[in-house]
Amino acid sequence: MEMGLIASEFDQCIKCGLCLANCPVNHALFLEKYTPRGKIQLARRYGRNEATITDHYRDIFYKCLLCGACNVTCPSGVDLTEVFTHMRQEIFEKKGITPAMKPALDSLMTCHNISREDNEERGDWREDIVDLPDHGYRKQKAGLVYFVGCVASFFPMAQTIPQNMVQILSAADVDFTILAGDEWCCGFPLIGAGAKDKMDEFVAHNVEKVHSLGAENVAFSCPSCYRMWREHYPNDFNLLHTTQLIEQLIDKKALSFNELPWSVTYHDPCDLGRNGGEYDAPRKILGAIPGLELIEMENNRAGSVCCGGGGNLEMTDPALSGSLSKKRIEDIRKTGAEKVVTACQQCVRTLKSQTRREKLDLEVMDITTVVARALSNV
Repeated sequence: MEMGLIASEFDQCIKCGLCLANCPVNHALFLEKYTPRGKIQLARRYGRNEATITDHYRDIFYKCLLCGACNVTCPSGVDLTEVFTHMRQEIFEKKGITPAMKPALDSLMTCHNISREDNEERGDWREDIVDLPDHGYRKQKAGLVYFVGCVASFFPMAQTIPQNMVQILSAADVDFTILAGDEWCCGFPLIGAGAKDKMDEFVAHNVEKVHSLGAENVAFSCPSCYRMWREHYPNDFNLLHTTQLIEQLIDKKALSFNELPWSVTYHDPCDLGRNGGEYDAPRKILGAIPGLELIEMENNRAGSVCCGGGGNLEMTDPALSGSLSKKRIEDIRKTGAEKVVTACQQCVRTLKSQTRREKLDLEVMDITTVVARALSNV
């Protein structure tokens, strides 16, 4: 990697410290070196050959959610997450992967998923669907491919998301298919690991599989998969997050809803909201369901606070990740809502795990669960 590519970002930083106010890691650790301002100064020193990469140096740059919250308040326009991502690439090239992430990287390269599972089992979540169609949602040709993602494919806590989504698409009579065992990880965890140079085979494989089905559209319930395809895949398809797709189906009156007398708050996922620019579609979906009351959190939309599951932090520092998740749950409970809804499988898994650890009476659900429960045309 050429450090000159981001040198201008170093020079733009005026050390004002406004980024500190938005950084969840800073609020947890209160040490300058772990703040966005501290990291960019360390990166600047390295770029000027004034520092070498040590284990401690590597630890500093991996204590980051890559959530983009720091970018929101930077008055100088520094793309801080881009700098930190580049630094992880440099660290990977010079020092190797951080030991805590090696099992996940090995799994990606051998199993093509993050779970060390046989990738042919990627579609096993269908086994719990009542009245599974004969084709099992696998078709030879389809107009839309639903790209499920690793977390929702393999983690039981998130498998209700694809189960709900295929129900929604079927109810709206959408011509879709899934890749099942032919789907590989999108490659996004490799970006966070600093191993960007290893993602080409994942991109090539997934693109070829979608092309072979004649699909022009690809939908994602994982915001990170959605972001990965938008930023690192060829521009061959129309890409949609599933909230955007569901919003379109509602506008076409392809879905109709029964009343749900719930009070909910909505947690904006980092890669869908702040890093993807999509805030309205999930709220329009919730607003289309009769009886549903949406209570906004104080920190919402661009000011949303990461659930603690971003940037591979859950692997590199699970204790820190858990403390950040706990803080976000405190924000959620302040609303008084009985349920928290999000639109990200990792957010669901992270927040739900924390509520179980704390034995809290708070239901965490993906927005597809809300839609599936409200459907009247199934």
